Amino acid sequence: MPRSGRAYFIENTPHLKLVGAKPPTFKSIYLRDGAVVLHKRADSTVWQVRFKLYDRRWHAMSTKQHDLEYAKQAACEIYDEARFRERYGLAPTRRKFHAIAQVTVKDLTAEIQAGIKPSTNSDYIRVINKYFVPFFGERYLENITDNHISEFEIWRNTLMKRTPVVSTLATHASAWNRIVSTAVHRGWISSNVPIPKMSRRGGKGKTRPSFTEKEINSLLDYLEDYSQGGHSQLARDMRLLLRDYIELLVGTGMRSGTESMNIKWQHIERYTDKKTGLKYLRIFVSGKTGGRHLIARARVELALKRLIGRAKDFKGMTLDEVLSKRMDRQIYLLPDGRPVKSFHTTFGWLMKASGLLKDTATGENRTLYSLRHTYATLALMSGDMDIHTLAKQMGTSVGMIERHYSKMTATLAADRLS
Repeated sequence: MPRSGRAYFIENTPHLKLVGAKPPTFKSIYLRDGAVVLHKRADSTVWQVRFKLYDRRWHAMSTKQHDLEYAKQAACEIYDEARFRERYGLAPTRRKFHAIAQVTVKDLTAEIQAGIKPSTNSDYIRVINKYFVPFFGERYLENITDNHISEFEIWRNTLMKRTPVVSTLATHASAWNRIVSTAVHRGWISSNVPIPKMSRRGGKGKTRPSFTEKEINSLLDYLEDYSQGGHSQLARDMRLLLRDYIELLVGTGMRSGTESMNIKWQHIERYTDKKTGLKYLRIFVSGKTGGRHLIARARVELALKRLIGRAKDFKGMTLDEVLSKRMDRQIYLLPDGRPVKSFHTTFGWLMKASGLLKDTATGENRTLYSLRHTYATLALMSGDMDIHTLAKQMGTSVGMIERHYSKMTATLAADRLS
């Protein structure tokens, strides 16, 4: 067998000296009437092949061979396979699913770093890494059939120990579509190849726990005294901040977590409606569906004034003075300047202490997210906001509002109708 690598070529090129000799250069070798070209990069001993197909474009890849004769054979096989794939509407080169997934995750991560739908893209990454790659990793995307999708759904549901609801399946389907679009965009699969789709039909979602109007007013009243207590300094600081945080969520309908925890003073401004001339507090948030402005109800202003009143470096300043400075500083900070990581534990203690932990309608435990649901249902029940405006305010779709909130209004309005 012929020897491969740099030593082989030096032995067969006697005019070169080992000491101080430059790497040999190789002329391109043409095969198949010039349609296939073998060549080497200056820094490699592996033969590369490039070839032209009916699309009149050059395609390049490695033969993975050091020996010329083997490289010729590999190049012709690669070319023949590429022509065969082209005739059947397939991309000339392909990647296994895990390789496509890796590139997709890289693209999604770059979008997150650029501030593009960080929550949604994070969900896609989680689905790809936890479910798609373990099951489809070694397959080729073009070879995946409807039967494979069915097998995957059984495997996934077993892993999840439940039948996913519609919203979960929508996330999975969108993550799947993102992988397919990556493969098409990179030329690893033809757009003409039919790829099975993920099902979006899932189990019926449970009614989300929320508060009635009477309960939310009772909670806000309870917070006035509760926020002054606590068994430690940290507990007292967290209770004070929790009161302000709850009033922000109840007064805007924004999502708890990333969307609300990352608000800075520079994101809040006075806004005058051009049509009505009325003035509002307007807050910019960035979360699951990207960035948007939303209007805050009056109680939010009271919460912001309390935050300013407790901040040592804001001493004596009014809300408008603070807002005019457009400060790049989070609004929820502990007295020592540390940002609050989460209010979930403190909220759980509040629910137990107030006796409002359980939603009487659903029997489910209330969470911080229940405040968002409360905002939506009370807005619909009062009739002071149409469904399209509500969807825009909450950063969701009209369809989502109709599915998850409108049918709850009768229950929440029962005390008014009786």
